Amino acid sequence: MTSRRPLVATLVTLCGIAITAGAALPWVKARDTRPASGITHTSLVGLRHLSYTHSGTGTSFAVVVAVSGILVFVGGLMASRLLVGVFSVIALAAGVSWIWLNARHYDPTELGYNDLRLGAWLALAGGLIAAVAIWWLRQQDDLADTSPWQSSVAALVDDRDY
Repeated sequence: MTSRRPLVATLVTLCGIAITAGAALPWVKARDTRPASGITHTSLVGLRHLSYTHSGTGTSFAVVVAVSGILVFVGGLMASRLLVGVFSVIALAAGVSWIWLNARHYDPTELGYNDLRLGAWLALAGGLIAAVAIWWLRQQDDLADTSPWQSSVAALVDDRDY
């Protein structure tokens, strides 16, 4: 039997809020030919063709990151390792693929860590912290009833005298 760890669940819940907020904020500073941009108008479907295409908010990277953040938030409230793990990795993958696509489209040598703005840092850090925190999200109860196959063979033998 496992029980949730409240401090880790709170941290994961805050990571879900950070990921969701990061989806709406700007991600990259303007420099040279690259405009200041966020993920709200970059097409997710364009990734199939490795092209940087403009889209509406409903079909953008922001939707994937925001939904992932909301589900990490819900997973933190429920202390669900599976929900938090899967959607924090999805948020990370969407963020990294958007940064890679942006760098590839404009100039790969001109996208340094100092070009990333608050939205990128919130989403990526929130996803990374949540993905690492799943190992401490639940703990084994000391008083839990263990199954027979989890104990030694000697513990299975009856105490009767023969």
